[in-house]
Amino acid sequence: MPHRIRRVKSVLLVVLLLTFPFIAGRAEEITFLYMNQSGYDPADILDRADAFRQLTGVRVKPVFVEYKDRYALVTETARKTLPEYDLILLDLIWTADFARHGIIEPLPDPLDRAVRSGMVPRIYSAFDYEGRLWAMPFHVDFQMLYTNMDLLTKAGFSSPPRTLEEMTRMARAARDKGLIKYPIFDSWNEQEVLVCEFTWLTGAFGGSLTDASGRISCTTGPCLEALEFMTGLLKQGLINPYSLDAEENFTSEVFQAGDCLFTTNWLWLIRLLGGAGKPAGPRWAVSPIPVSESAPAGAGSTTSVSGFEGLAVMARSAHKDAAWRFARYLDSPEFQGRHLEFMPAWKEVWDWPGTRRGDPLLSAKQRQIDGLRDRPVHPLYAKISAVLQRWIYRALSGTATPREALEEAQRAIDVIGGRTP
Repeated sequence: MPHRIRRVKSVLLVVLLLTFPFIAGRAEEITFLYMNQSGYDPADILDRADAFRQLTGVRVKPVFVEYKDRYALVTETARKTLPEYDLILLDLIWTADFARHGIIEPLPDPLDRAVRSGMVPRIYSAFDYEGRLWAMPFHVDFQMLYTNMDLLTKAGFSSPPRTLEEMTRMARAARDKGLIKYPIFDSWNEQEVLVCEFTWLTGAFGGSLTDASGRISCTTGPCLEALEFMTGLLKQGLINPYSLDAEENFTSEVFQAGDCLFTTNWLWLIRLLGGAGKPAGPRWAVSPIPVSESAPAGAGSTTSVSGFEGLAVMARSAHKDAAWRFARYLDSPEFQGRHLEFMPAWKEVWDWPGTRRGDPLLSAKQRQIDGLRDRPVHPLYAKISAVLQRWIYRALSGTATPREALEEAQRAIDVIGGRTP
């Protein structure tokens, strides 16, 4: 289908969704809980909300908060007869929790069909729970490998590593040549990001945190190899020990300043590296995160962790129809095609002629999507994550061996109920 015809079909679909079942003259307002840390800029959200008001007469009131506050805000308002928010930005790790406890509404059937036909399963399945989709995938985020090419070239290499072992060899060479004291910097503090790091590293050794029966299992061989790899980087002096106290924002600043050779981080770092008004920094490359040389055949050549955000409607909202219509308008192919600094969720945007020109890293991102690993899907994920954070961090800080830490974590998770209901 020609590009122009596809664009016309997308516009017509948005118009139909906006006008049905809208009744002219009806005054309505919805409140949208968003965040102001990563993802689409608040200014872009405000512009889109204003355009929606002009088209439909429905006012949208975005509320911008920090990521760390969103879970509590949603769970608190969900206990009210009428919640303060109608539409929320949903982290994929909360899907089972909010769905099981009746906090959010599943997608209407027409919207469910549009998402399943218009996006790849690897994206929309992150919001699937018990056969229903509970959010429209909006901010398609995942980690990739960032390489300081100036340091890498001086260390004697010309391209990013193809395996984890090659990465450590490159890091050791850069350190031994006196180019940098700690070649690797990452965010390994005792927060959710630590589970993200452990998830993709377990994937790098061919494993997962959930077994075939749905049981959360963190004592498998790949899990142990992943944690031993992390502690090994610390013992060898290849990763900066301050990584144990660093958040992702600080980690991005370290890489932008040229103070590390390698880091893994989310896609928003690409925008920071090339943003307008940024001072000239080191040459950099972004590539899929490689797996270990010991990964079994069929495990794939890349690994990463999904960090998707979706648009979900509160179950007790008095404005569900308007909230879904704004979600579809905000999450349209047209909007994503104008903001190629982020990974589009819709397949059709990937195929538009201007997309690859606007995002030369699209092919690398598509390869990375093929290697994505998910954190466990569980209604009590917040408690399970806290256990994993605590015991992984103890291993990294040297107060428990990797095996001891994972065995203790498994015992605590089993008490919580570490099987997918």
